[in-house]
Amino acid sequence: MRTNKTFMLAASKLAAGIAAAFALTGCIPPQMQSMGAAPLPAYHQPKSTPDGEKQITLSADAYGTFAASGFNVEQVNAGGGALSFEFHPAGAISPLFVNASVAGIAGTLQFGCNDVPCNFDGYNAWLDSKDGDEDYTFWNLQERIVAGAEFNLGSHLFLGAAGGIQFYQGGGDYESKRERLEDARLVENMDERADWRPTTSLWFGPRLGESAGSLAIEYGVTFADKVKEWNTTLGISYFHPSGFHGTVYTNTNTSFAVSLGKSFQF
Repeated sequence: MRTNKTFMLAASKLAAGIAAAFALTGCIPPQMQSMGAAPLPAYHQPKSTPDGEKQITLSADAYGTFAASGFNVEQVNAGGGALSFEFHPAGAISPLFVNASVAGIAGTLQFGCNDVPCNFDGYNAWLDSKDGDEDYTFWNLQERIVAGAEFNLGSHLFLGAAGGIQFYQGGGDYESKRERLEDARLVENMDERADWRPTTSLWFGPRLGESAGSLAIEYGVTFADKVKEWNTTLGISYFHPSGFHGTVYTNTNTSFAVSLGKSFQF
């Protein structure tokens, strides 16, 4: 019993010390990350050839966002493009595929603080300054390679999943400023200008008919050491038999974006 009381007393003192530290400092500094850490915005196109047949698909997409918000950023105005190459082999393994994609984006944004809790006094004071209210330029390149499988569930539904690795590089005023803010101990950066993350995605949807195309809902993740630092995306896509397609999506760094593109099959 005496041991339990001693343990409880030590625990209460530790809790009081932590509470006092938070009272004095506000909280841990808000985190920042590269805009390229979000999943690459090239969404999977369902296989259109019959099971057993080979399919090679090349897709080109343009995408953009306006006045969007993200993880501790806001007023994100940006645009870019992506190229994607996918190969399904013939025969019994035709549901399997490999996909290689590259993307580039550039734009402007403002620093924000929507991470909860976010009451770090030094950073909030900087946000209220003229420097904290500026627009900062950024650019990112992304490269991703994944392998996966897609299966038909009857004649009208499909389901697929893929996993692999995503690399990204970034630059611009935003990257320089978040590095200087970390040096001043006002923020904590989750990654470097150039970094990589494991990635995975899952999608499903209906086939609307040979002349109507298909719809797909896709969820993707780029992983980090902590669950809080994972980047996620959710997109709804329509694919027309002509190869034209469009996606409305959201991700951790962009609250709303649209992409339009064209696919070519060989």
